[in-house]
Order: sequence, then structure tokens, then C-alpha cells
Amino acid sequence: MYKTMKNTITFLIGFLLLVPSIKASTINLTPPVKKITIYWDTSLSMKNKDIDRELAFLTSYFNKTPNAVVDLIAFSNSIDLQQRFDIVNSNWNDLKEELLNTNYDGVAFYDVLLEETTSDINFLFTDGIEVIDKLILNKTNPTYVINSSKEANLVVLEQQGLFSSGNFIDLNEVSIQEATFLLSSNGHKKRSTSKKRISKKKVVSSENIPNDNFISGSVYSSDGALLGATISINGEKGVVTDTNGEFRIKANEGDILIASYLGMKTQEILISQDRRFEILLINDETELEEVVVKGKSNSIEEEVETGYGRVNKKKLGYAVKTINEKQLMSGEATNISDALRGKMGATSHSSGMDLSLTVFRNGAAGSLLSPNDPTAPSPYALIVIDGIQIRRSKGGGMTNKTNKLADFIDPKNVASVTVLKGLAATNRYGSEGGSGVILIVTKSSLIGGKSKNSKNTALVKNNDFTDNLTLLTTTINKKYIEELKEFKTLNEVYAHYLNQRVNYLNDPLYFVDISDYVLQFGNKELASKILSNCLEINVGNVEILKLVAYKAEQQQDFFLAKRIYEKIAALKPRDAQSYRDLALVYQETGYYQKALSIYKKIQNNGYGRVNFSGIQKVVTNEMRWLVLKHQKELDLNGVAEHYLKDLDYDARIIFEYNDTTADFKLQFVNPQKKFFSWSHTKAENEMRLYEEKEQGFNTEEFLLIDAEKGEWQINIESKVQQSKKPVILKYTVYKNYGKSNETKETKTIILNSIKEKQLLGKIVI
Repeated sequence: MYKTMKNTITFLIGFLLLVPSIKASTINLTPPVKKITIYWDTSLSMKNKDIDRELAFLTSYFNKTPNAVVDLIAFSNSIDLQQRFDIVNSNWNDLKEELLNTNYDGVAFYDVLLEETTSDINFLFTDGIEVIDKLILNKTNPTYVINSSKEANLVVLEQQGLFSSGNFIDLNEVSIQEATFLLSSNGHKKRSTSKKRISKKKVVSSENIPNDNFISGSVYSSDGALLGATISINGEKGVVTDTNGEFRIKANEGDILIASYLGMKTQEILISQDRRFEILLINDETELEEVVVKGKSNSIEEEVETGYGRVNKKKLGYAVKTINEKQLMSGEATNISDALRGKMGATSHSSGMDLSLTVFRNGAAGSLLSPNDPTAPSPYALIVIDGIQIRRSKGGGMTNKTNKLADFIDPKNVASVTVLKGLAATNRYGSEGGSGVILIVTKSSLIGGKSKNSKNTALVKNNDFTDNLTLLTTTINKKYIEELKEFKTLNEVYAHYLNQRVNYLNDPLYFVDISDYVLQFGNKELASKILSNCLEINVGNVEILKLVAYKAEQQQDFFLAKRIYEKIAALKPRDAQSYRDLALVYQETGYYQKALSIYKKIQNNGYGRVNFSGIQKVVTNEMRWLVLKHQKELDLNGVAEHYLKDLDYDARIIFEYNDTTADFKLQFVNPQKKFFSWSHTKAENEMRLYEEKEQGFNTEEFLLIDAEKGEWQINIESKVQQSKKPVILKYTVYKNYGKSNETKETKTIILNSIKEKQLLGKIVI
């Protein structure tokens, strides 16, 4: 009995001692540690956010989640910081200190957000401004998107908060208490019946989404949005687009989206992680152009000069007369006027008369003005020699015998003469060609070619170069650069820049100059980040996008350039330049097959009504280079044989400019000090500027083929000083283009800063 009572008492004492530990375990006095990832956008636009509200939100959250492991990932152009913090008993001072010391600079690249995490919860602090790429979150990571900026892209933030199984919380619309309420495990359920003042437009629960497998987009042609285009998934019954070309349809990753429209070529798109699609449909007639009916024929297709370049004569749509070298040199003519006598058709031109006095019968433009009216068009044909228009008076041409055109050019150096009249003339030269045009192509223009008949290979006389020009300097003599020169280390320079930039936030050239200056310290990543600020303050401005892309290429940051050219292609899908630039940057970054695919589509008219005639020569040379250099890495199926022929250029010079209205002039001087000029001005080349605007291109190419040995000089003259927007010119010089010993040099200049004609550079052949 005594023994039994003793055992009972011992058991009761043991049980009473055990109760506290059972109770503590039951009520969980030490909450489990949570794993949290915080993505902290440090791009320039985040500088104006409400940091105090964001920190107050985190304080409230850590009060409810006192113990946590936090991975902080601060990012803009790249990951600026990746660090782990231990939060114990709601103490997050170290993390807060790090966030308070953040420098906001550069543009947000959202790639890092697609990485899969093992966190219990993710926070993304961003304004969602999609400068270059789109904000897309990994759906497997429950992410809460937090915003405190008044300039945020709310539509994007709201959409991504929903699709990531999280939520979007706009701290401008809700209180800190309401924001943390949304993070509770049953917050969504409570919210549906709650009477709290939470803006439904700003804070949306994922429960309100009918189905997160829906995708959306728009369908358009070269004429604009397409109403009634059919969108289907895997060929099953689908939907049609509305008046704005918009659609929304359920689709899963791996499905095939099919877009079709009567008379248009059907597009098939593999669904990946993207939930938004912009679809361009092209006319089905492009397929017909690939069908060639072959028959017996011994004739060779004749190409003629049109002022735009050489074109198949049968495709012109109007008559053009060409006198070739053999026809020109028949007889014993001693000058160009006599050489052409009787060979241009019905004219009033006769032996001994200057060619600029040629009048084509029935060829002059009709005019209601009096012949004596000073505004009346000249009755005499326009003379164009290798692209240079020869000025002639309206009332007599060059009547002085010592100044005849016969003395102005050697007929033995003429390769061909083409006569343009009517539409053929005005289509290219406008009213200047209303009385007809005589196109003279020499055997040796200054850009390429060597005369076999004369040691003097200059194009014409009276073009001797005698100027003594100063070399265009890249030294920046601006106040803000002089201030930075006072500091010795990069850290000191950067610290001063962060304070200095407040006065220059709206000046893209400021960031261009600072980027170049920082690059002198060898920090390419920081230089790129500063340069990209131009994009942050000019979102969607194509001219600024090109400015940054040109500078990025000069700084050898081709992956930044790639992102920008992809953005431009999305903004300007009907511009010829968009596709050429994209192909070239893919070529530079090692995406050779992608580049070839674009080139092939350009050559096969695979982009619908996009007109590539203005840059056809440029694109052809670049495609040939790609095929020659990377044959072993490419699938050459469908590539014509002539693209495999060797390139044999002494030099290739490419000029690109971010503004098609840029007013500048180039001058090329050969080793004999003879010059050739190319004008990009409205006054002298208005039709060219019009073509650039219509076709959407901004590139010109010059080739040195079998060129004179010695030093070639390139000069530039600019008249854009008064322009409020930065106008940049990028020029790339390839020596021995396409050969094993090829060299390449890229430079950029700001045309606004050029106040007089200057020496741009020299090429030694």
C-alpha cells in the first residue's frame, strides 16, 4: 500500500514537472524561422520612392515575424549586392542600415527575378517601370510586389503580383496595418468581407483572377490593328480580336498559339513564360514571290543605274536609257559632250556645247511660270556625277568655254551614262530632276575603284583639298568633368557624381560624358550603369535608345546594346533599321543563327511591307560577312551561293545616326588630296532624308575597293548645334573587311558639339 502510494506521488510530481514543457511546446513560444528573399530595385527611378513607408512596412512585418533568415538581392543593371541577414526577436537593424545606404543608379534588368528560390515568401520592391525588358516573375515563387513610388507602372505591378501567387501592395493607397494584413495566411479570405478602405484598383487578390492561365496580346498588320483576326490554341476553337486588335485566351506553357486573318500569312507561336504577345501578320502574297517559273532563255537580265543604285531594268516600271562604256567610246570624241552626241535620244545638245545645256524634247517639267520668272525651273537637264549634283544656272549653264563640262571630266574615266526623264527623274530628284537627269558613273569614284587609263584617279577637277583642319577631339571640357578631375580614386569620383547629378538629371549627355570618364578607371560595369540612366529619364524615346546603344557598342558592352536593339525592334516593327541592327548585334554577341535568320527574311521579303531598299547594300555585305566567318557554326540551308564568295574590300566605313533629320556633311579626301562629299542635309539631299523617314533607316555605307595606297582622310561638318536633343553619329571603320587580318574601330561623336568643319579620322591603305 505504502509502495503504491509512493509510486503514485512520484508519477504526479513527474507529471507536474513535465507540464511547463508541454505547454511551451503547444503554444509555440519560439516561432519557426522563416526564409525570406527581398529583391530591392536600385535603379535611378527608385530614388524618388517613399523609403520611410517601405521601412515602416518591413518593421511591421518583422514584428509579426520576429525570427527569419533574409536574403537581400539588390539589383539594377546587375546584382549590386547579395547578402544574408539573420533577424532575431524582430531585430532587423543591420538589414535596415544596408537598405538606407543604397545608391540608386542605372536601369532595372529583371532577369534575376526569374530564378527559382526556396524561400517561404518573396518581396519585390520596385516601381515596375519597364525601360528595356519586361517585368516577369517566376510563378513558382510566391512574391508580394511592394510599391511606394507615385510614378510606378501600376498595371504591370498588379498583373505580376497576381500571376506570382502573391499580391500587389501599393503603399500609396493602403495603411501599413492594411498592408501587413494582406500578408497573413488568411488575409485573402478576410479581405473578401472586410470593410477596410483598400482600393480595389490598386490592391487585387489573386482570387479575383478568373484563371491565371490566360494570355493576351494584340494583332496588327503594316496598316495597323486587325479587327476580327482569329486566335486559337492548338488549332481548337478560339477567339477573335476586337477593334484594337486585342485578344485574351486561355493557354498553357508549351501550347501553340495560331493567329490567322484572311489574306494574311498565318503565324504560329510557341507559348513559353510570356503572357503578352504582339503579333505582326504579313500579306500572304509574299509567298507568291518565291515561286519562279523557269523557261528556256539565253538572255541576261540587264541592270541599270537609277540614282538609287543598280536595279533590274524589267522591274523599274518606266523606261531608262543607258549608254555603256563601249558605246560611249565609239568614235574619236575628246570630251564628254562629243562622246554623248546623238546617243541620248531627242535633245538640243550638239557638238561643242556644254553638256549642262542639254534640253530633252518633251522632257522638261511643265510650268505655268514665265521663262523669265526667277522661280521657274531650269529647262536644262540636271547633271549628277557619282551622286554629286552639278549646279547649273537656269538661264545658260556653263557657257564660258574654259568652264565647259567637257573640261570638267575625262570621258575615258566614265563607266556609264544613264538618262532619266519624266517619272524616272522626278521620283529620285524631285523638282530638281523635272527637266531630266543625266547620271554619270565613273570608273573610279573616290570611294572605291582605280582607273586603268590615268594615274590621276580623282573623280573630277576643281575638287582639290587645301583645308588645314584640326582633329576632332573627344576631350570633354565641361564644368562637371572638371569637378570630377579633383578626385583621385573611383570611389571618390562616384560619390561626388551621386551628389552632382541632381543638377543634370534631365540631360542625357551628362550621363554619356560621365560614363566615358568613369570608363577611364577601367570599371566597365559602372560605366554601363551610369550610361543607362539616359534610358531611365527618357523611357521609350527611340533616339535616346539609339544614343545609348551606339555608346554601349563603342564601350564594347554588346549585351546592353542587344537589350536596347530588341527594345527598339518592339517599338519600331516597321522600320527597316530595326531588323538590320538586331541581326548585327546578334552577330556581335554570338547568336549567329538568329542573325542569319533575320538576314534571310530580309532578303526574302519576310517582313511584309517593310522596305529594305535603302539599306539593302549594307545588309547584303553584313550577311556575306557572317556566312564567310561562321560557316561551320551555321545551318546554311536556303543561303544562295553568291553569299559564299569572298569579300575583297580594302576598307568599309559605316555611318549611323540616331536622328534622320540630323544636318551634317561628310568629306572624303584621297591620297592625292582630291575630295568627294556626301551630304545629309535637307538643303542638298532632301529626297534622301524623306526616304529615311519613310523606310525607317539611318545608315550609310562607303567602300574602298582596290583603293589608292596612302592616307585617306574623313572630314565632317555639322549644323545641329542648336538642336535641343542630343544627336550622335557612330562611325565604324573596318580595314580588310571579311579577310583574316580584318580590324575594326568604332567611334561616336556628338554632332551638337561640332561648331566647324573638322578632321574626323584617317585611314591608311
